[in-house]
Amino acid sequence: MINAGRSFSGQERNCIFLNPGASQAARGRFADVSSATGLDFDDDARALSPVDWDHDGDLDLWISNRNAPRLRFLRNDTPTGENRWLALRLSANGTTCNRDAVGARVEVHFADPQAHRSTRTLRAGEGFLSQTSKWLHFGLGTTKAIEKVTVRWPGREETVEEFIGVTGGHRYLLTQGSGRAVAVPERTNPVNLEVSRPEPLPTSRSARVPLVTLFPRPDLALKNFSGRPIRIGRGKPVL
Repeated sequence: MINAGRSFSGQERNCIFLNPGASQAARGRFADVSSATGLDFDDDARALSPVDWDHDGDLDLWISNRNAPRLRFLRNDTPTGENRWLALRLSANGTTCNRDAVGARVEVHFADPQAHRSTRTLRAGEGFLSQTSKWLHFGLGTTKAIEKVTVRWPGREETVEEFIGVTGGHRYLLTQGSGRAVAVPERTNPVNLEVSRPEPLPTSRSARVPLVTLFPRPDLALKNFSGRPIRIGRGKPVL
């Protein structure tokens, strides 16, 4: 299938589903928004990595495929309106916890008691030939005030640490043992993303015709150092 360029997914287009939450019209089902979002490519996709690539507060998408194009980038230009966001980066001590804090569980607690807390887990990777960002992105919706952020650091002790002074619409670095969220300055220069054009392969007058059925190798009649004839059989080792 690989040599013939065939699809492992039977030419099925990519699918993306929306969680409508407590909507009564959904009746507890996910909504198929593949066509509406423009993500229904007929690629043989294998992994999806969300990341705020242009630092505008929403998540963009990198998609890796088994066939061409091997990599797709989709920039999210959806208007955010009054929705807010929060991005956190973790830095562990490297002794009782791995330095990248892989496996840490982060919870954002809101000042509004009616608002549900938002939870993320830091992972090293979640797909084939891809790795997710070390930035943890939280969509806050219209929630304004954040009470605190708690981090359950991975390790034998699994200590829980609280960080305060965090507001939406910013990026923070959380260092294990400091208890203080340090704001990360925004980029001063915008990220310029240019659309690339695929270049066709150069044409050639020669052709390569692979043989589907292998022809058997003929027997070889040789002589050893003593002059005695020896025969090398197919599939047999010669010592």
